[in-house]
Amino acid sequence: MIESDDAIKDQASLQTSLISPDLYLAYIILGITVLLVLIFTIVGILRGNIKKTLISVGLFAAVILVSYFGFAGDFGMGFEISDTETLSLSGAKWIGTGLYSFYILALVAILAMVVSTVKKAITS
Repeated sequence: MIESDDAIKDQASLQTSLISPDLYLAYIILGITVLLVLIFTIVGILRGNIKKTLISVGLFAAVILVSYFGFAGDFGMGFEISDTETLSLSGAKWIGTGLYSFYILALVAILAMVVSTVKKAITS
């Protein structure tokens, strides 16, 4: 290690002064990216078939709702996140919702690939 590394490890104010500007820059870039994605998504929706888009968004929302109310159960409280924090009941339920949503969407994608392959094999 270089001697100056020890100074960075020992002084929290030095760590903050070195890392904070990079974090602010990352937040600004993330904000610009999200804004551009939203703008281009809305423009794409308005130019394309709105009915198909709304059906897709509705189906995605249905998957989230089924995951939240149907599968994500009561995991309880007390999961330690760090030495000072524990995971809340709501946090545990949303994590379960995300996992089950991923499982459902992955299963749908795999089934779509299998059906597409079988259809292509039958027609060929």
